[in-house]
Amino acid sequence: MREKKWIDCPVCGTKGSMRYSKGLMERFNPPGYEPIEVSGLDGSFCQECGDGFWSLKSKAAIAKELADSMAKQDSKRIVASEMLSVKEAAKLMRVTPQGIHKMMDEGRIHYVYAAGLRFPIRKDLTEKAAAFKGLLAAGKGQLSPG
Repeated sequence: MREKKWIDCPVCGTKGSMRYSKGLMERFNPPGYEPIEVSGLDGSFCQECGDGFWSLKSKAAIAKELADSMAKQDSKRIVASEMLSVKEAAKLMRVTPQGIHKMMDEGRIHYVYAAGLRFPIRKDLTEKAAAFKGLLAAGKGQLSPG
């Protein structure tokens, strides 16, 4: 997907106010976690209102860094019985192990570190699998002949 080149601010409407900036740092405060700083970001921001958009590369970097930092913090709180292997997670979610790794990289499923390896959190995956099954059931109900 290509980046959009912003010229006019879509938030405040000021013409020609968007400027591309790189080498930025942002501090995130996820609830229940210590603050997480992500640097090396870039994006387009309005000179008038200050609102803006991260680049696609920066969005991915933010998601990965948040997931990784939260996993490291969770590793001190989560016990082994609350973890699943990647293989078990793949079976539960009906995807490949590579799919589970991609979801962990993108921050779509929570995980922890143990012995230098990443392990998905059982509760998070069970909730996501149940929600997915509910969507499938709802979809099947609509598709069945009436």
